[in-house]
Amino acid sequence: MVRGVTSGGGLAPHPRCDVVAAVQQGNALRAAGRLQEAIAYYRKAIALHAECSPCHFNLGIALREAGDPRGAVVAFRHAARSDARNFDAVQNVVATIATAVEAGAPPLFPRAEAPGAPGRAPVSIVVCSVEPDRLARMQASYRAALGAREHEFIVIRDAKSLSEGYGRGLRAARHPIVVFSHDDVEILSPGAFEAFDAALERHDIAGLVGSTRVSGPAALWTGHPHIHGWVAYPAQGAAFTATLFSLETGIIGRAESLDGLLFAARREAALSVGFDEKTFDGFHFYDLDFTYRAHLAGLRIAVTTQITAVHASAGSFDDAWRLYASRFLEKFPHLTEARGAHFAFSALLGSRERLLRFYDELRGLAALA
Repeated sequence: MVRGVTSGGGLAPHPRCDVVAAVQQGNALRAAGRLQEAIAYYRKAIALHAECSPCHFNLGIALREAGDPRGAVVAFRHAARSDARNFDAVQNVVATIATAVEAGAPPLFPRAEAPGAPGRAPVSIVVCSVEPDRLARMQASYRAALGAREHEFIVIRDAKSLSEGYGRGLRAARHPIVVFSHDDVEILSPGAFEAFDAALERHDIAGLVGSTRVSGPAALWTGHPHIHGWVAYPAQGAAFTATLFSLETGIIGRAESLDGLLFAARREAALSVGFDEKTFDGFHFYDLDFTYRAHLAGLRIAVTTQITAVHASAGSFDDAWRLYASRFLEKFPHLTEARGAHFAFSALLGSRERLLRFYDELRGLAALA
């Protein structure tokens, strides 16, 4: 969704030319329907001031109106790179790609190669579940992604808390890689476990969503520009809401926290940290506490965007969450910052196939210089 087009307000005249005048002329031409002339003026402004975020943004609007979604996406990305606070630019990247995918347009960007995996280590998958049907759906999608890889499911059906259940599952795990998953996660990527292999080649823990800085009682509390990762959610009918927290792709290291919907760890590293079953004896904060303590212990944590997954629940910040938030802050009293700016950029996709292509287009975009 387009949230508005800037008109060049706030731009200081560039020492080499009046950039503001070029943008304003482009806006006037675009309003008159003379799109190609408007595009030329926006490009002139950019040639004179390459880091002009409004110039790139307005160029993106004009290119999209002229029927060039690929050029529009690249322009919006330039706008976002030129100004880290230009969240409208990121949303327009997302919306433009989604519109093209939904319309059945040809691929916008070459498909990016997934990172090479160093091996196919056996995997233990720990899940706490009391819902047989939901568990069966989750396991079916995981088995499709696992293929012939050796694996085991460790299903905890009587967990007192997620910390207790995951701790018990971890101690029972036989394989060198342990994956912790909610039972309402569906993996769509055929190479999901190879993506975990690649992330764990140089890291100890890897997940789908996280932050490179912890400053308060939530995995994404610090907000932009520290939060990264992608995850989708079911929408009405057969549709899905594709969500992302940044345009960064690949393996994003130096994370300090991960969301617990789905993450993998080297077994010995996870055992060295363990889950705090005493403090977090419910179903909140098991993930933030585990990954933040892992970070404090010097373990290497990463977010990977090479896995496309659907999570059936977005979580809730209810009274139980507030209780465990207070416990977390009692445990880490130095985390006292106010919550940072937080945006989840999203678009609606009509099928699993379109959802996969949407995220593939984002990976292809990131592969451009």
